[in-house]
Amino acid sequence: MVQSTNRFFCAMLRTKSAYWRAADGMRLFDPESSTACYTCVLTQRPAGPDGLPADVHNCSPDRACFKADH
Repeated sequence: MVQSTNRFFCAMLRTKSAYWRAADGMRLFDPESSTACYTCVLTQRPAGPDGLPADVHNCSPDRACFKADH
């Protein structure tokens, strides 16, 4: 089930459901999904520019490539 959360996600992170936004403007990610395939917009791959995995658990403000989604 896709859900909207209050967690801030990287603007460069994508998955099939995350191209859309909820009515409140939040990105649609389901951090608990076991089938989501994430991609970094910067690399067009499942890893970010730093070589680390691109997903909701790893793409955070402590990475140099993180861009806050406003």
